[in-house]
Amino acid sequence: MTAMAMFAKEGVEAVTLRSINAEAGSGNTGAVHYYFRNKDGLVQAIIDFLDENVWKPAVIELNGELKTDPDLWHLLFAGLWPRKRILFDYPWGVDAQTFSFELVTGSSEEYRQSFRKVIQPHNDLLRISLRKLLPNLSEQIFMLRWRFLVIEATVGDWGRTKMQRVVEEPNWCPESERLYVERYVDFATGGFSAPPVH
Repeated sequence: MTAMAMFAKEGVEAVTLRSINAEAGSGNTGAVHYYFRNKDGLVQAIIDFLDENVWKPAVIELNGELKTDPDLWHLLFAGLWPRKRILFDYPWGVDAQTFSFELVTGSSEEYRQSFRKVIQPHNDLLRISLRKLLPNLSEQIFMLRWRFLVIEATVGDWGRTKMQRVVEEPNWCPESERLYVERYVDFATGGFSAPPVH
């Protein structure tokens, strides 16, 4: 948790194993080395932790939603909500979201690929399920709209959380986030289901 918080705040490249040991209050300067070998091992351990606690449960939940034969709105809501819930269901949620953003946008292709393997099953399930609900869209138009959704769900979540919590709405809470997600899903539903103009 200490490492994830420090990586989220300072960036993965800027944090040293020695500084993580110090921040964690460990008198044993070799503790992180002993358990994780190096920074790459520690980053992978955090990715594995997020996989077990967030992304694998999200796939199970989305599969459960699919059994109810959801419409487009409910499918989008179920597919997007796990990314939001992390902020409130876990005391480390904000750090996890920022750490994830660091991995996706950082300079390490190795970290990016490792994290992509974790989120890909959920993204693939959502994409395939959306595609089945939208058979009349050409593949090109569908993929363009899918990319818009994924970019907002990654960059937008991180930036919006920062802005609304710090600048615009310091009283941001789970209810505010849920209302925002509902409105965003309204918007995304309209975008996905609109007939292509060009």
